[in-house]
Amino acid sequence: MERIGSKWEEGDVALSQLYMSGRICEEIVDTILPPVDPSRKREPNMAIVVFNDYHFLGKRIVYTMLRASGFELLDYGQSTDIEALAVRVKEDAVKLLLVSVLMLNSALRIKSLIERIRLTSPETKVVVGGAPFRFDQELWQEIGADAMGKNASEAVDIVTTFMEKIA
Repeated sequence: MERIGSKWEEGDVALSQLYMSGRICEEIVDTILPPVDPSRKREPNMAIVVFNDYHFLGKRIVYTMLRASGFELLDYGQSTDIEALAVRVKEDAVKLLLVSVLMLNSALRIKSLIERIRLTSPETKVVVGGAPFRFDQELWQEIGADAMGKNASEAVDIVTTFMEKIA
């Protein structure tokens, strides 16, 4: 998946090919590692969401890579409601929230989400990713995120690092 993602970024693979490879990998991961598999890594309790956007491809790739690496995480789908998302994070006792966006205005709005989450779940770490953060590599710090991932492989490394810190 990482190789296909790199080829897409270089313009050598069509978006449709990237999408289909993601779907195929998702099915393979679901077959090999079903959600109830006891060998999955469930700590820290984490979730992934597309925030204030409607482009799921990046989230889908990160979700699949994490699951392929043995992690279990909640898939919150898409959300535009800061309050509802903050409540859900608290109710699910999420320790690590991965947020994916495609558009800059969505990335900037994450600042309000982080501020709200800090009020009700101060121990929750927020990791962001998506195009705006690749274009401006300091944006994640400006909005108050705890980390930023450039690609799905980095997401696995970031989650592993947070697991070590929490344990």
